[in-house]
Amino acid sequence: MRIAIAFILAVGVLIATVLMSAGALGQTQPGGRSLVIPTTPQSLQTEHKAIHDALTAATQAPGRVGVAAKELAAVLSPHFKREDEIALPPLGLLAPLAAGPKPAGIEQTLAMTDALRKELPQMLKEHQQIRAAAERLRTAAREEKLLVHEQFAEDLALHARTEEEVLYPAAILVGEIIRTRMGQK
Repeated sequence: MRIAIAFILAVGVLIATVLMSAGALGQTQPGGRSLVIPTTPQSLQTEHKAIHDALTAATQAPGRVGVAAKELAAVLSPHFKREDEIALPPLGLLAPLAAGPKPAGIEQTLAMTDALRKELPQMLKEHQQIRAAAERLRTAAREEKLLVHEQFAEDLALHARTEEEVLYPAAILVGEIIRTRMGQK
């Protein structure tokens, strides 16, 4: 089941990335200047919402499962917030970069990818904490025979690995591609 979920999520990420040809949201700055901020691909937004919803349900479970889920939420919430600020929006430029030389929003994206590169060791350390908390939740859920929460904890650990192995490196590479195209180092 986990393999099927991972496959579906991976296919969803790829399809959404290809379909996100705009990849950015325009906003007006003070003085009327337009600022283009890249947006996180919809598939990743949907996945993070599903994780949030499953975690919220787990925090409402009785006993050790609810306690473990609340501990996991305390670690996961600030991490997700930072991902939403610097790690995931650059992925919205993957398809536009593949389609052409200079999509909108590159200056803001460079700031995000630079921050991600700098903060990556801390984010990976947080993933260790998240995996440990997810393991405590998985163990409690297994002992209390709450299989839906056990499966969620396993899926969350896989999600963290996907971020480490695919999403974070891809976001950093977006910045490198932009710099290469702009002739910067």
